[in-house]
Amino acid sequence: MSHVIIRGDNGRRHEVDFGEAEITVSLHTSTETVELAIEADDPDRPSHKKRFALANIPRHLFSKAMADLARQDRQSGKIPKS
Repeated sequence: MSHVIIRGDNGRRHEVDFGEAEITVSLHTSTETVELAIEADDPDRPSHKKRFALANIPRHLFSKAMADLARQDRQSGKIPKS
């Protein structure tokens, strides 16, 4: 089951629960940001009620997170060393 939870500046929690729906994930990049778009395949819902989540992340932080993840995988032996 896929879901996204964020907490806004005001402390309120916002949740998108995709349930068992098929989801589409797309990644868009620019020189400064990475945008992750997640959308549920809900053909029966009107367009203004589609379940989706967008995350815009500074590119340098996204790159660091991916490098840290790759380093962890390498140390745990999940990927072969080249």
